[in-house]
Amino acid sequence: MTPSRSRRFDEKREEIIACATALINERGVRGMTLADVASVAGIVPTSIAYYFGKKEALAAACFEAGLDRMMQLIALAHQEATARERLTVLLRSYFDLKRRVAEGFEPAIPIFSDIRTLSEPWSSQVRERWKSFFQATRDLLRTPEMAWLRDRAAASRTNMIIEHMLWLSVWLPRYDLDEYPRLCERMLDILLDGIALPGAVWAPQPIDLSNDAADEPGMPDALLIAATRLINQHGYKGASVDKISASLQRTKGAFYHHIDGKDDLVAAGFERSFEVLRTAQNKGLALEGDAWIRLHSIVAALADFQISPSGPLMRISALQSLPEPMRRKVIDGSDRIARRFSGMVSDGVAQRALRPIDPAIASQMLNAAINAVADRHLAKQDPQLERAPLQYAVPMLFGILCGPVREVLGPRQG
Repeated sequence: MTPSRSRRFDEKREEIIACATALINERGVRGMTLADVASVAGIVPTSIAYYFGKKEALAAACFEAGLDRMMQLIALAHQEATARERLTVLLRSYFDLKRRVAEGFEPAIPIFSDIRTLSEPWSSQVRERWKSFFQATRDLLRTPEMAWLRDRAAASRTNMIIEHMLWLSVWLPRYDLDEYPRLCERMLDILLDGIALPGAVWAPQPIDLSNDAADEPGMPDALLIAATRLINQHGYKGASVDKISASLQRTKGAFYHHIDGKDDLVAAGFERSFEVLRTAQNKGLALEGDAWIRLHSIVAALADFQISPSGPLMRISALQSLPEPMRRKVIDGSDRIARRFSGMVSDGVAQRALRPIDPAIASQMLNAAINAVADRHLAKQDPQLERAPLQYAVPMLFGILCGPVREVLGPRQG
């Protein structure tokens, strides 16, 4: 292949990846078709087969291209000396990338949650790239002043950093582009220094959620729990009806006795999750004490629920595979939960029980942190799984660079 032909080949390949990425973000890998990609790219479907062969090969290329661009941001951040400086550079450069994408100067970054829907050999191939990205992000915390940070705590904090960045796709498009710099600084303030006032102590009051994940009408809770776990772990496509039924030792016929299809099951799983979140918020608001007591008790209860026998909550990543009407309903439900958190944070700032932070952004970051704990539910081989809620909730509320968890525990917690 001549240099000019090679250049044209690469340019067309990148154009196809950009078109496919936009469709994946809109419809998920499940809803992206080669015919649609070809239509957007202005070529015939057989041309895409020439470049990628199969649909999953194209999807894998989209994820790999996105991870390569994320690694460029990580490399830029690694040039700084301290963890605080590195995370500052990372988030500012990521906001700048999101702005350039919104302005149409760069192609979109794929929503990475659909990586789990890929089959072999593409799944292993992309997961290796994701592992490298995760490790590079974790190494941003490997600085002299963070020498005390152990592997498990570093992994949970890294997972939360990535979750906060990816969660931007949920709420950032609601803002004007000229607000991005302000939003970035407000988010950095919360990420680095948390919500709690200096000297605050982690001493949550108990909130019992064990009996509040009630069955959805016409659907047993065991079905929703099994479906939620499998969808969180394998994605919409990977969590087949066969797998869900087998996990309950039931037949497919028994599954369809309760539900018409998987879309309805995902929607019901989200509604169950929202009910748990609303219950935690209501019970927390009824506690005696100031806004700090109430808020961190709610966060602790929800983090505990994520690894409980009744958990986890449905991850927002399942949203991509839903039809648009169902998707809008789920987004509205998530927004209502966020607005309630925003009101609590606003009250806490007014009472001087919390740091003076942006309540709207704090609410979205609380949602992201709670969402991130669901990943720990999958790590059942972790001998310290019961400490996972602390490993997420404490850095969220006290700042991602806060010292060891034991330093903020109240007398009864230590």
